[in-house]
Amino acid sequence: MEANTDELKKFLENKISSLKKELEYYEYLLSLVESGYVPNMRGGKVSLDYIKNRKGEIIAEIYFGKPTMRIIVRKSLSMSKALFNALSKILEDSKTSDKVEYNIVMDKEDLKEIVINGVKEDFIYGKLKAALQSILERASN
Repeated sequence: MEANTDELKKFLENKISSLKKELEYYEYLLSLVESGYVPNMRGGKVSLDYIKNRKGEIIAEIYFGKPTMRIIVRKSLSMSKALFNALSKILEDSKTSDKVEYNIVMDKEDLKEIVINGVKEDFIYGKLKAALQSILERASN
């Protein structure tokens, strides 16, 4: 009787683990649909990257297919005036130096999305990601 219980327990644990992975996959697909993500049909590649907080939780997803960088916020981020000003300064500086254009989407005081066009170099992408990581991480605390 003990062996059957152990086998059943192991089976159920494996099944639960499998279902959790499947659920995460479907939640990911739903987040893509909700974000309005449309695959690049011209054969270009779109990469997916994440901005995480110190706890390892995903704050935002970054979809990057040259020359567009789209940051979709996944956690509720209320932007203080100081943080919003810092974000705007970073983007304005990049607009001047890197010749990018950007759009910030807000819902009242919550940041929802940032779209940056003209990101033609991986260096610019890395610089913007690092700067945004810093701001969004502070906003998530």
